[in-house]
Amino acid sequence: MHIILIILIFTLILIGAISYYIHIDMSIFVIAILIAISNAVLYMNYRLKKEVKEKFQAKERLKALNETLELRINHELKRREEQDKVLEQQAKMAAMGEMMDAVAHQWKQPLNAITLYESLLKSDFQDGIVDQEYINNFLDNTTMQINHMVNTLDEFRKFFRDNQNIEKVNIKRCIESLQRLIKDDFLKNHITIDVNVDNDIEVNIKENELKHLILNIVNNSKDAFNENDIKKRIIKITSTHIDKNQILIEFEDNAGGIPESIIDDIFKPNVTTKSADKGTGIGLYMSMQIANKNHGDLRVRNSEDGAIFSLLLPLA
Repeated sequence: MHIILIILIFTLILIGAISYYIHIDMSIFVIAILIAISNAVLYMNYRLKKEVKEKFQAKERLKALNETLELRINHELKRREEQDKVLEQQAKMAAMGEMMDAVAHQWKQPLNAITLYESLLKSDFQDGIVDQEYINNFLDNTTMQINHMVNTLDEFRKFFRDNQNIEKVNIKRCIESLQRLIKDDFLKNHITIDVNVDNDIEVNIKENELKHLILNIVNNSKDAFNENDIKKRIIKITSTHIDKNQILIEFEDNAGGIPESIIDDIFKPNVTTKSADKGTGIGLYMSMQIANKNHGDLRVRNSEDGAIFSLLLPLA
């Protein structure tokens, strides 16, 4: 705009000077001024139309970009949602395999005991020492072993029941329930779980999701114990009240810790310290997803002897 005015003024001065020196008629001078003004107005109108057109085109490009951006975002969200479903299913199948192995360990001892009772019954019957009291003791012992197997099976069924709702879950009872499933497997691996958690801590969560989360952490420790060939194996589970609204549950082992090269990525899918035939790297990723979904957080740091997983959850 300023350039146009300068050109217009310069043109008028130039025409006036020429008219003065060559004595052109004043009417011609006026006409020349009008022509100059007309040309300036036309040029200004051209510039204005060009600017309006450019702004309209920019607006259309921005609109198209927003539309395609929304499509790309929706596509990416859908892709990630499908990926999370696949990872969740993989984690569930991996957990099912581990739990079935745990159930097999849990059933092995009572089945061996029942087999022993039957052998003793046959031998004692031949020796003539089987009486009513003997039969009563035999029934009590076999019933106790069978009840142990039934309880283990019930825990296994509850562990994979999908129709649970979010409810108040007592953390200590949840841990104890999980321990009944993994007890024999962890005894076989010479692992002691030391639980020091307050009795009255409750959180709002699906109980099975909390069990999955805890199982992934303690199984990670179990694998680390075996990978690093640790002799004295201890997992400590403790609770600390952060404030009146939050509870911190920590899982500390002495299994040697997590390599610094991957510790920052340990909760990402497919990141694992194990060999390809022993781990997929999904478990800890799913544990983080469960914590975040329930307005909590899951972190890890190395200690002098191992790793410490810190689970922060809101209190019920």
